[in-house]
Amino acid sequence: MRSILHRALRCQALAFLRVFVAVLVLHGAQATTAAANPALWRMADSDTEVYIYGTLHVLSADTKWLTAETQAAFEGSKALIVELSGDEISRAGPLFTEAGRLPDGQSLRALVGNGIYNDVERLCRKLNVPTGTFAQSKPWFAGMSLAVIGLVKAGFDPASGADKYFIAQAETSGKPVYGLEVAEQQVALFSSLNPTQEKALLIDTLKQNAELDVYYAQMQGAWLYGNTELLDQIINDSLSLAPGLEEHLLINRNRDWASKLAQVLDQPGRYFVAVGAGHLVGENSVIDLLQKSGAVISRVQ
Repeated sequence: MRSILHRALRCQALAFLRVFVAVLVLHGAQATTAAANPALWRMADSDTEVYIYGTLHVLSADTKWLTAETQAAFEGSKALIVELSGDEISRAGPLFTEAGRLPDGQSLRALVGNGIYNDVERLCRKLNVPTGTFAQSKPWFAGMSLAVIGLVKAGFDPASGADKYFIAQAETSGKPVYGLEVAEQQVALFSSLNPTQEKALLIDTLKQNAELDVYYAQMQGAWLYGNTELLDQIINDSLSLAPGLEEHLLINRNRDWASKLAQVLDQPGRYFVAVGAGHLVGENSVIDLLQKSGAVISRVQ
């Protein structure tokens, strides 16, 4: 149990879970046997190329996702840009744990009520987690932890994400790795949620857990085969759980990242960007905002 919870907390630092496994509410995705083709975009001006790749931060074991075109774009780049660098991912776990702890004298049961707290304990028993594990946790932390532990139990591997692959490859080859955010920023996303948003996220985790592996496998399929329309639907649906949630967890960050990536065009050379796929699809995505700013972007995969 200890090792599973440790992996879960480290996985919380990975950014698609930054939208709190928001894709759990996917309905109706269809499996396919087509070749893997996760979306890849190219942004360029006269002396700079920026390849932008949408990742998943947790994948099922032995998923074959890396294409020759993606590998070539990465290998030909002078630097990797991700949400959190490897060092920041390592720092994030303890920060999430500390931020997710309630002040002395408060309890999760008192915050969410007996009914919801009893459901938390039932899910803990199902996942073989001690029932008192989240008694002093904030609702967002309990929900996030239970969602990730459920994924690990279902066979998904927090170490298998596409972004972690690129970070490892860059570190091995000496390629610079730059983060769009630092650990404190990601922790603040959740610690600044209002009570309604926190409770909604916890309730959604409890509702969706029964078919967590099915939902996530379907979402992985949509990503793997480059179905950006379906990914957009997933994110929009899931972040409507509470007012302001989409703006807080997704759109504000997209604006910040789009601004930073636009500045990369001032630096000659080729760059490779690997960020959560949910940030790259639909209206007000990073891709949409860059295009609206006048950047020349085309999908190349």
